[in-house]
Amino acid sequence: MFNRRRRIVFALFALVYLFRAVPVQAASEATLPLRPPIGTSGLSPLSLAGVVELARRNFPRILEQEAEYRASQRNISLRRVKEYLPHSMLSYQDVAATHNRLTQTVFSSSVLPTTPGPGPERVQMNADAFSAMGFIVDWDPVDFGLHRARIDKARAESNVSGAQLKLTVLEVMVQAANRFLEALVMREQVAVAQANVQRFRDFSLVVHAQVRAGLKPGADASLADSQLANAENDLIRARLNDELARASLAYAVGLGGEMVDINEGGLLSVPQPTTSIAAIEPQYRAHPLTLKRQALVDNERASLKVLQKEYYPRLRWLGGVNLRGSTFKTNRGDVPASDLSGVFPSVPNWNVGLMIDFPFLEIFRIAAEKKVVGERIAASDQALSLALQDLKTEEVKAQATYRASRALAANMPIQVQAAGLAARQAQARYEAGLGTVAQVAEANQILADSRVKEAVANVGVWKSLLMVSFVRGDLGPLLKTAAAVGK
Repeated sequence: MFNRRRRIVFALFALVYLFRAVPVQAASEATLPLRPPIGTSGLSPLSLAGVVELARRNFPRILEQEAEYRASQRNISLRRVKEYLPHSMLSYQDVAATHNRLTQTVFSSSVLPTTPGPGPERVQMNADAFSAMGFIVDWDPVDFGLHRARIDKARAESNVSGAQLKLTVLEVMVQAANRFLEALVMREQVAVAQANVQRFRDFSLVVHAQVRAGLKPGADASLADSQLANAENDLIRARLNDELARASLAYAVGLGGEMVDINEGGLLSVPQPTTSIAAIEPQYRAHPLTLKRQALVDNERASLKVLQKEYYPRLRWLGGVNLRGSTFKTNRGDVPASDLSGVFPSVPNWNVGLMIDFPFLEIFRIAAEKKVVGERIAASDQALSLALQDLKTEEVKAQATYRASRALAANMPIQVQAAGLAARQAQARYEAGLGTVAQVAEANQILADSRVKEAVANVGVWKSLLMVSFVRGDLGPLLKTAAAVGK
């Protein structure tokens, strides 16, 4: 019985300990961060030009393309060395083997080593020592243009890499500028949402005062509080969108995981910039996209030129010196063969010669490859034509978007002014007892939407100019215009 009571008391103490430990553990878990904190970049607020320049210097994809382009440039020198550097080999051998010979003819094979010189008078299995050392130089400077064609092929590949780098730089700069403009819209939405919250807060105070005075029913106060809470929710969502937009902007400039701030630079205050960007005559052939497609065409043509130069004889100039040694006693006895000659070769020879290699059956392989490369050239030509059509189509779209965005930006102040007047009149009617809370809320919401649309329209002008600049392949005029606006 006593042991049973001890067990019960022990169980009660264990339960008390567990119940006391659970809140502590829950409290400690509640303090755990739901996500790692987002760091700040430490940069001053970035303007449009600053964002574009930072992306050009810092975005990893550009740095990757620059490294690949430098590698392709070095590959030209490497190819030149490979083509014109003579092949050479220095070799030394020590072998122990028998020297029984039989006159015969076989093809060269590593399994059947050559045994120069006369053999013994009878078969014997005693091993002799053999040694040899020498070098040879194999050079083919005359190849009827094949070396030059291969070097030009490496240069064409480098041109493709360089054109890709230019296109990547343009795309990254346009992406960064676009992310900046989107972040600018999100920031304006936060400002509009804050102003909307303040209006609803002021209106809620008016409604509560009239309810306390008995001039309005209590339901109006609840409805006003509901509209204020809805406006505050809109502000929370606007701030979320602002954070997301600035995070995307940080990624676009190569600072992923951090937060950057933006500087409007007067872009919203001057929605109608006096610029001649849209009037510049586009040079489609000079666009990085076209240059890349043209470089691909040239690369395939360089491959065809290599094939055209392959079906020529190859002239090889060879020369070398070698020393041989052996402990084998020849039948004639006129060649010294000391015991050390099996380790240190002592009989010298030199050789020079010209070899002409002509793989005449390669004509069938070359002809087949020419057909393949010819089709690739045709495909590359069509890709170039498609790139030109894409740019011309984007030009038409960009010009239409630019005209429409300018018209919208010019008309939005009228809409905002009218919406503001309607919001003031709705509140005045409510205070005079002629309107409802719902009418005031609707008028204020229309005003907030109008101001957001105004910001979108103003930024839309710059976005359309960004599209035009992309078709031109140069953001310089746009950045100069933006810098002039910010002064």
